[in-house]
Formats: sequence, structure tokens, C-alpha cells
Amino acid sequence: MRPMAATATTATREPGASDGVRESEFRTALDEALESAAADERIGPLIGATKLRMRFVFADCDLALNVAAGEEEPHLVWSFGDELGWTPKLVLEMEAAVANRYLQGRESLAIAIARGQVRVRGESRTALLYLPAARLICEPYRRVVEARHPALRV
Repeated sequence: MRPMAATATTATREPGASDGVRESEFRTALDEALESAAADERIGPLIGATKLRMRFVFADCDLALNVAAGEEEPHLVWSFGDELGWTPKLVLEMEAAVANRYLQGRESLAIAIARGQVRVRGESRTALLYLPAARLICEPYRRVVEARHPALRV
């Protein structure tokens, strides 16, 4: 395998940044992408139909994203942090750089799991339902990164 080149120097990184992914910019891009997904007439209802209850943990950035299907409108709700009004049924833990690549379609989640770059907690049948639904967030994330967050492009 070919080693990956560093995309940023240590001097320009924010504390907790991984492979050039700054926590503040990553969080903003996630928030904007989820807002776009929730407003989308196709994506929102599809995610809502799965009764999604997921937690993404980005340990290198000390950041957690909680994503759930809304009961009514909006079809998608999310929060950052540890306080939840519900219990996640699936937890994915990874570095922000891995998540950034995955959300832009540049990283296979299955391969990242096999390599130990992503840790999964939850039942396998839940993962089979939730992971395709979570993949729906990738399209809005790519659009947001392309339009407003060029530093996150891979």
C-alpha cells in the first residue's frame, strides 16, 4: 500500500485535528449537510422511515454527532455532544479524516471497518438497515464541502 501524504502541517492544525481536518470546519460542514438532508424532499422521508438512531464518535476531535429520525417534520434531527434524549442503536467510532473521506465517497466504510479504522457497536441487523440510510447524508455533505469548505476536499 502507498502511504498517504499529509495534507496540512502541524502548525496550521487546530488542536485535535487529524489529517488536515479541523474540528470546527468539520462540525460546521456536518451541520450544514444535515440541515440540507433534513430539508430534502427525498432524503428526509427516507431517513425518517428507518427510525434511525445513530451516534458518530470522532475521538481525535473530541466530537460526537447524534443523528435520529424525527417523529414528524423534520424527518431528521441531530445534535453534537453527549446529551441525548434517546439511546443510539448503532455507534460508529472513527477519526474525523476517515469520516470526511467516507462522507465524500472516497472511503469504503466496509474496508475501513475491516482495517480497524472504524469501530461499530450495535446489532448487525440494525447496521444493515441504518448504514444505507446514513449513506444518504453523503450527497449533501459533498455539495456543502464543494461549495463552502474547500479545505475538507479529498
